[in-house]
Amino acid sequence: MIRETLDLLMENFPVLIYAIVFIYGAVFGSFLNVCIYRIPAGESIVKTNSHCMTCGKKLHWYELVPIFSWIFLRGKCHGCKSKISAQYPLIETLNALLFVLCLFVKGLSIDMLLCQALMSALVVLSVIDARTKEIPNGINIFIAVIGIIRAVISVIPYIREHRFPLDAVLGPIVVAGVLLLILILSGGGAIGGGDVKLMAAAGLFLGCKSTVLALVIGCVAGSVIHLTLMAVKKVGRELAMGPYLSLGIAVAALWGNEITGWYLGKFF
Repeated sequence: MIRETLDLLMENFPVLIYAIVFIYGAVFGSFLNVCIYRIPAGESIVKTNSHCMTCGKKLHWYELVPIFSWIFLRGKCHGCKSKISAQYPLIETLNALLFVLCLFVKGLSIDMLLCQALMSALVVLSVIDARTKEIPNGINIFIAVIGIIRAVISVIPYIREHRFPLDAVLGPIVVAGVLLLILILSGGGAIGGGDVKLMAAAGLFLGCKSTVLALVIGCVAGSVIHLTLMAVKKVGRELAMGPYLSLGIAVAALWGNEITGWYLGKFF
């Protein structure tokens, strides 16, 4: 009954549903900006009021409207006139588009909501890791929690992704176990502990085959992009793997079954 109702809503009011999802995606994107700035600084993400990062001025409601406030204020603080980073509208827009993509791929479902939560976590993780070369444990724990939730409720009829519970167990063990061995043998020179924890958490969400796919995509993307940056911009050899692994996880979460099914179908 619930599945039929959700499908009926999408069939009759698609534009409205997509608009609503884009809006709440942008709203959550605003919160992601708070996380990106405050988590590395060790600040509370819920207790402290939103304020200008330069002068500390408390922001009014009309200065907190996702995307549009930055445009309305012309990218400057209303108080001290200092520049407001373009990261704010970019993250808000990115998160909104990712939420819409999850709706497009997963349909109006609980699995859509879980994938949206995953995408938001990956956005925060990627930006923080790119800046600090560290992946906060709290984000990995969050991904693990929604992965467990997804595994537990995957047997409910209106969840589009159906998996065996064993798949959620093998997911973190297979890939993260190999990465942990590499971490130990290399003494941390080949991969970081945060990356191992990330893939373990993602394994709970993705299952075994899709986690392997996520790792392959992440490693290939990281190698190609970073080698290109080394050649063009002369960046150093050290790279943050979090953003690349996040890309692989995102692709695997949305299209993992289709990609692995297509690939394995060539051999079996």
